[in-house]
Amino acid sequence: MRKADPRRPRPARQLIAAVLALAWLAPAAARAGENGWQRITGPPAIELPRDHGAHPEVQTEWWYLTANLRDAAGHRYGVQLTFFRSGLDARPPAAGGSPLRARQAVAAHLAIADVERGAFRHAERVGRADGGFTGFSTGDLLAWLGDWQLERRPDDTLVARAVDRTAEVGIELSCRPVKPLVLQGDDGYSRKGADPDNASVYLSWTRLEVTGTLTLDGRELAVAGAGWFDHEWGSSQLGEGVAGWDWFSLRLDDGSELMVYRLRRTDGSPDPYSSGTLVRPDGSTRRLAVGEVELEPAGWWTSPATGGRYPSGWRIAVPTEKLDLTVAPLLRAAELDGRASTGVVYWEGPVEVTGSHRGEGYAELTGYAGSLQGRF
Repeated sequence: MRKADPRRPRPARQLIAAVLALAWLAPAAARAGENGWQRITGPPAIELPRDHGAHPEVQTEWWYLTANLRDAAGHRYGVQLTFFRSGLDARPPAAGGSPLRARQAVAAHLAIADVERGAFRHAERVGRADGGFTGFSTGDLLAWLGDWQLERRPDDTLVARAVDRTAEVGIELSCRPVKPLVLQGDDGYSRKGADPDNASVYLSWTRLEVTGTLTLDGRELAVAGAGWFDHEWGSSQLGEGVAGWDWFSLRLDDGSELMVYRLRRTDGSPDPYSSGTLVRPDGSTRRLAVGEVELEPAGWWTSPATGGRYPSGWRIAVPTEKLDLTVAPLLRAAELDGRASTGVVYWEGPVEVTGSHRGEGYAELTGYAGSLQGRF
């Protein structure tokens, strides 16, 4: 008997995916709070490699890899691979309840920006975490959805594999950290609201040496460049009145990195719990308060697909660190429509940096094609 191809959705699997996507859309307030999810209320006791793995006792988690790459001809590409874990029910299984009831779900997004061609390709998946076709490890970083996989090796190298035949894109990348792991915020405690449990644990490798291959339209390209990896988990991250965020991960030519996130309130003003981190060339860090970072849009782009109106170019300045940066998207049309998996539409794309320093990195913009209030 011919073995079924696990990468080709079957009708039953499509139905399950639709149900999981609808469950993911439920407001966080309706699924958290008194339903048993643990909250992040202070600096964690980080234990590695265990904390590279999943934390199913909290509601939301993601492992997030981006990279700025070039092929042998010098053509530029941006790559994003993100695995999301969402707890759907923290209560113990009811006596006599169905063993098929979904308690944890995993979604994944793959996107490739082909800068020279001006093309943006993305694909998404979602499934019930059952340890078979879809799952995650709680002892170390290993998350998978079919043949999509993100794994940490003993030397901290991250291996990312994903192929989508419909979008005709694929990656196989090896990502080696060249600087120490960064504990963002207060020793990993990243507070994002007035309540102490409006917070996440947030860890980053801010400079990765990336090599591997991209597949585009049947062409396999050897690529190399640099990347960034985030791992974040929590149960009630955003404070009241926050509609979304603008997030930047920038690698600068002096060997430093800058992470900035501006939490954006429903009236467009920055939330006082916005923050950032400067990682110096030697790996030491300095936390940046909201008042130290100047962030101004320098243009706008409107999605013809969703009507979302996104900033498209920015000035980011940190006067206390003599940073005055112009950040420009390498591809304006980099909206990722994740409504079939996580229910969120967002902009995510590679950027270049000029001004007081040169560099590259990624930007993520959420809440412009629909508020995230009450979702995280």
